[in-house]
Amino acid sequence: MKKTFLAVFFSLFVLNSASAELGVNLGVSAQLGTMEAKGKEHTSDTTNQDGLTGNQTSDVEETIFGTAGFFIEKDLSFLPGPFARFAIGFDNIAHDLDLGTQSNYRAASLGAAGAAVEAMNHSLTAEVTGFTTFYATLNITDWLYLKAGNVTVDVDTEYTQNGVKQTSYGNSHELDGTVLGIGVEKTADNGIFVRLEYNDYDIDGKKVASTKTDSKFSAELLDVSGSTGRISVGKSF
Repeated sequence: MKKTFLAVFFSLFVLNSASAELGVNLGVSAQLGTMEAKGKEHTSDTTNQDGLTGNQTSDVEETIFGTAGFFIEKDLSFLPGPFARFAIGFDNIAHDLDLGTQSNYRAASLGAAGAAVEAMNHSLTAEVTGFTTFYATLNITDWLYLKAGNVTVDVDTEYTQNGVKQTSYGNSHELDGTVLGIGVEKTADNGIFVRLEYNDYDIDGKKVASTKTDSKFSAELLDVSGSTGRISVGKSF
């Protein structure tokens, strides 16, 4: 709901401003980069029945990914002084992003009470179904700019134990983060522009408690970070 409200508000602001011919940029983008993250599973017990600590942390996983999307911007040239060098924008990828599947074999459940517990194969599949950014740019020169913004990522997950789907950790999650970037732009006399950008992403992790009865487990995605190179083509109105 928060993202929907912001998107509608921003669109109305841009359309209203466009009628006053204050400057609107529309464009499409493609980016390629890497992201890395790791996860952890916790238990409230200090040790399990084998005397092992009640946490398991994955190795750092790094993946190469590519996205394509669209953006809309509004310059603030009507403001006085240095504020006129700013612009605000909304960016959204136009497709889902498959993050693949991770699996592991657990010989005994962490922190399980009582006697032996059935060993299990665990797997987690994740897909990004939304990747939106609200951002601001600052023109340092006519061709060089800085960028900073807030990122929201929607992730759908499917968790299985021995091939059986589980919902104890939920299936839909929202992550928030930030992006910092620097870019160069070349604009033709007809308003067509081309941009090249370098962006650094820092996305907050999330901890989710199992909803199973009497469960002592929780799963945590630690911070996700990465960088991308991006090319954009658009037109100024």
